[in-house]
Amino acid sequence: MRKLIFVFLLLLNAQVFSQHMHISGTLVDTITNTSLEHSVAMAVRIKDSVMLGFARADKEGRFEMKSLPIDTVQVIISNPRFSEQYFYVFGSSANSVFDFGKIVLPPKSQQLKEVIIYAFKDPVYYKGDTLVYTADSFKVKPNATVEDLLRKLPGIKVDASGKITSQGKEISQVLVDGDEFFGSDPTVATRNLAAQGVESVQVYEKKDENATEGGTETVQIMNLKLKDEAKKGYFGKVSGASDFQKFYEGELLANKFNKQQKISVFALGSNTPRSSLGWQDMYKYGLNNEMNSFDDGDGNTYFYNNNSNNGIPRTLKSGIYYADKFGKNTKVNFNYSYSNNNLNTKSENRTQYFLADTSYVTEEFSTSNQETGIHSFNLGIEQKIDSLTDLEIRPKLTFNANKTKNYNSNRFFTSTDSLTRENEVENTNKANGFDAGVRAKLTRRFKLKDRQLLLSYNGNAQNDQSDGILKSFNTYYSGLLFFNDTLNQRKDNVSEKQNHNSKLVFTEPFGKKIKLEFEYIFNYSKNHQSKKALNYFNGEYALSDSLFSNDFENIQLYNRVGLKFIYETKKIRFAIGSRVQQNELQNTNLITNAKIKYSGTAVLPFLSYMYRFSDNTRLNFSYYSNVNQPNVNQLQPVPDNTNPNRVVLGNPNLNPSFTHRMEMWFNSWKPISGRHMWSSLSFNMQDDAFANSSTFDSIGRTVSQTVNVDGNYNGNFYIGGGIPFFQKLISLEPNINGGINSYSNFVNGRKNRTETASLSAGLNIVIQSDTIEFQIGADYTWNQTQSSLNTASNKPYTDQVYNAAFRLRLPFKFLLETEVDYNVYSQRSQGFNTNFVIWNAALRKTILKNENLILSFEANDILNQNINNVRTIQNNTITDTKTNIINRYFLLRLVYKFNSTKTKENDDEW
Repeated sequence: MRKLIFVFLLLLNAQVFSQHMHISGTLVDTITNTSLEHSVAMAVRIKDSVMLGFARADKEGRFEMKSLPIDTVQVIISNPRFSEQYFYVFGSSANSVFDFGKIVLPPKSQQLKEVIIYAFKDPVYYKGDTLVYTADSFKVKPNATVEDLLRKLPGIKVDASGKITSQGKEISQVLVDGDEFFGSDPTVATRNLAAQGVESVQVYEKKDENATEGGTETVQIMNLKLKDEAKKGYFGKVSGASDFQKFYEGELLANKFNKQQKISVFALGSNTPRSSLGWQDMYKYGLNNEMNSFDDGDGNTYFYNNNSNNGIPRTLKSGIYYADKFGKNTKVNFNYSYSNNNLNTKSENRTQYFLADTSYVTEEFSTSNQETGIHSFNLGIEQKIDSLTDLEIRPKLTFNANKTKNYNSNRFFTSTDSLTRENEVENTNKANGFDAGVRAKLTRRFKLKDRQLLLSYNGNAQNDQSDGILKSFNTYYSGLLFFNDTLNQRKDNVSEKQNHNSKLVFTEPFGKKIKLEFEYIFNYSKNHQSKKALNYFNGEYALSDSLFSNDFENIQLYNRVGLKFIYETKKIRFAIGSRVQQNELQNTNLITNAKIKYSGTAVLPFLSYMYRFSDNTRLNFSYYSNVNQPNVNQLQPVPDNTNPNRVVLGNPNLNPSFTHRMEMWFNSWKPISGRHMWSSLSFNMQDDAFANSSTFDSIGRTVSQTVNVDGNYNGNFYIGGGIPFFQKLISLEPNINGGINSYSNFVNGRKNRTETASLSAGLNIVIQSDTIEFQIGADYTWNQTQSSLNTASNKPYTDQVYNAAFRLRLPFKFLLETEVDYNVYSQRSQGFNTNFVIWNAALRKTILKNENLILSFEANDILNQNINNVRTIQNNTITDTKTNIINRYFLLRLVYKFNSTKTKENDDEW
């Protein structure tokens, strides 16, 4: 057995046990555009001038010097017609392969003014507060995209929908060379740009210029810095795939770069899960019917999709991007995108409701069709007024149209499984609107270093109009008797929003280590919402229903003054301060003219500390507090019966909530060994948190209203890392994370305290060489819920995921890829305890001299077992959901990647 293992490791990567350097390059004559055949390359050791290697260039101008001892050497390249060129190479066991690429020898008459030094560069390091990944330090598969590269980076996670997190924190924006790439959709860049064109991936935090009052103040940004050669000429790809019966995918991306000027066009069309609606599309365009959301009570609304493969999608997207610099001081960028999405879903839900003295169950079967079209325009102007003053203006405009049709069939059972009611609901709705905004920022620096004045304005106006028809039919059962009722109602809604935020920040240094920062913010927002309900009567919708109609206005205003003390050295950054915020709120019922006013003052302290052990290891701690105002839907005092089984009523007497948040994280990367660890810890406490007060009747209907509660808290932790062996041939990647959550709500007037806990552990084993990549892993998650109102809901459940992936480069430019996921869901409701295997595979063949034409056959869900099964626990309910998704399908795909250099699109090895 030991011999077999030893032979297997040798087959994977025999060269990893060799302590040698490999130096190569290609000589080119730029005048005749021909190679320099018979040129000579020599490697001379610096310390004693001993020649370690010698090679002659072949007819293509290519030379290679193999099996050189690892050392510091001078590489001398000569040709009788040209002057010599010199390179200095600093070799190490972790940095032993050097390819100089294309080499142009200088003319004999040219004086050499520079030499090129090749040395070891950390794969991961910090530059100030920016985390930098050196892209070429991470091996990716041939023709890899940026998303493939990101999946290789320690601490970076990319989910199936393209959502990116760094050290457990969500990436809010992806930039390319510091600019937006097709607006706010990051997947256009990450899924279409080639990994080989990226020089480095940078992750940093910046102040959120779009932050609303009560929200987090910083956002995580990822910037893709392109190599110089990727900024000139053109590159792109065209791809198409089909099974020639039902499914298809098509993509086009063409990019032209010329120093500061960038022009890109993009289009895609698909009806497979791989191009279904992305998470940021749904967030930006308000497609709330396709995703779930929750508010953490901290001013942050989180949207999540249970599975990016929900339903049967059809997606069309296109866009154009232009950026240029005019003169030395003006930079302009513009982008336009169009998106048209259609999604058909079918789902099955089983919800258990736990009351103080009883419980009941609902079974729901639903179908939905939603079609959305969006036109989005973004313009950016950056003007350098003088050497110390910059002005930035960014207007935006979005038009959207939306059509939905939903059908729900519900059955309600008592705790003894007796049927009490059946209900059918049909909702059709048409909506359209626009969202216009402008962001302006003036930055003024001074001759005194670190003295700075920042003035900014962020304005936004939004208008949405919708009209729809709600139909509901109920059948009630009581013993041997039953009776019916119906509802047929038209809904006309108008929502108008505007927000104005002005900010002044002045920073004054006191010496080299100490700064004071003064901040003033003024924010004004106005929300107007009109809801009209018309009942069907005498053949038309003409009878107004005052119970479900209302005209409501909400005005929120706050002034905030803050002072921050900053102490910063090479290793330490410490900041402490406080803000005082004066809030005013006015709610007006425009029908009755009744007004509710609120005013109050809050003190908001904050603190942050960062210790830099080295460029690759640091510890961070932060504490901050904020105030979160209720939104207009939580305030408007009119029932929303869009779902007649779950009516929601606003509460104009809500107070703002107050949140304390603490975060700590520790990151470490060892560049020589490749070992790394990423960890984070967070804890939130809330006073006057927003919670539901729900009333349940005997036949399963609920009426919910938002109220204030005290004492809510939640916490999470994450620890993950990587431990490489055999000179990084094998890597173990363990991780563990967990969380606790304690919150209150009211059920039929009684307070219910819910405590949840989860713990997850996983391990990935990765084996990677030039020809083979193998990965196997497992994740186990345990969940526990306890409710004070009814112990019957205290039911733990588990999730298990086992996965494996294998890639093998075969002779004749073939590539075999396969991946398997085994999912185990247990301790669920009857019919929802499922085990299934998802097996995908692909065989690819590269064609043409440059290997830029790729033909592949792809098999998805080979065993035809794919399902979507999700459990949700909220307040006093447990819901199990199964949703239809696309199962087994096969595609024949052809991809052509092109560029102006006429070279292989990606020469990276993996």
